[in-house]
Amino acid sequence: MGTLLGHAFPGLLFYFFGAWNIINVLRTLASGREFSHQFWYRSPCCKTSIPTEPFLKIFFCIVGILIEMGHSARWSIHDAEGNFTNLNDLQHATMYTAFILTGVVDIILSRGSKLSGLDGLAYFLAFASEGLMFYFHLHDREMVDTQVHILLVLACAFCAVTAGAARWKSSVPILSLSCGLCTMVHGTWFVHAGFILYPPGQTKPIIDLSSMEAVMYVTDMYVIHFIIHLTIILLCYFVVKVATPRNTSLSDRRHLIKHTDSDIEMYNTVRKQYSQRRFCAESD
Repeated sequence: MGTLLGHAFPGLLFYFFGAWNIINVLRTLASGREFSHQFWYRSPCCKTSIPTEPFLKIFFCIVGILIEMGHSARWSIHDAEGNFTNLNDLQHATMYTAFILTGVVDIILSRGSKLSGLDGLAYFLAFASEGLMFYFHLHDREMVDTQVHILLVLACAFCAVTAGAARWKSSVPILSLSCGLCTMVHGTWFVHAGFILYPPGQTKPIIDLSSMEAVMYVTDMYVIHFIIHLTIILLCYFVVKVATPRNTSLSDRRHLIKHTDSDIEMYNTVRKQYSQRRFCAESD
């Protein structure tokens, strides 16, 4: 991952899957259907029962592993003298492996397994494992390089917490939106980190990695990522709300049924009273 491509590839994956999750959550909310959190969604263009998204996740993670391990001279964690080597690439490959397991869990649950909540645990552990590895990935780095990775660890923590919370309270849409938001920021920060540390066309970073001003600038950019993505989500909600035909929600249907039953009962009562008065009039 010590290249721009090594940061951009996983970053784009996180961004794509986070954005896809956000779009589908917004579609569900805008349509008025009853909401329940999901970690993957079927494509409206793909009418197959095959869980396409989990398989894509597994495929791209395998590609990521091949990129990382292919970056090494050989697939080994020690050299001829027995010294550790290629451990950075090993950690990155382990990160991809953890997310391969989330795809496997998604496929298992899509076949009707009763292991409810296993997907939430898998995603929580995948993000937590990634954060743990990046936390112990900071040795012998300059200030800005260290700060970039600390902020990445925070993004992993946010993703782990929101993923677990979204599964725990699956009927609360704001938790699902938070999970998607954090995943998108996780992805864009991955890409941004690559441009900071490995700018294209340059042999070294443009900014001074030992500057405190640069540390402050990097932190400010991280916060701006959240602001921009939250704004995008709000705009997307209004667009999806306009474009999605609204179905009557479950609570609305119950309300209508309640009023319909009441109207029928009132009609029957009035009809009965009218019949009684007419009978009395005819008797007289």
